[in-house]
Amino acid sequence: MKKLIWIPVLIAGCAQQQKLPENIPTQSANLPAVAVMYDSKIQQMSRNEVIMATHECETQGLRPVPIITKRLISGMMSEMIVDVVCMPKFK
Repeated sequence: MKKLIWIPVLIAGCAQQQKLPENIPTQSANLPAVAVMYDSKIQQMSRNEVIMATHECETQGLRPVPIITKRLISGMMSEMIVDVVCMPKFK
């Protein structure tokens, strides 16, 4: 009989909403600031640089992954490679 008395008390305690104190920073406040880079600050890799970076990845047994960005040239979107990253191969 005493167990039945505690059941509503436990249910009521679990149903209450807990409010966080206002002085605790949220997760979004801890994120680093990200700067947007514009076309004038990003340089396109030359064909030779892309070939050499790809070759370096392949000689290490990794797969090359190009980082591509888009920019507007004469009203048309154009892709350019800005970096090549070496990633592990899939099995």
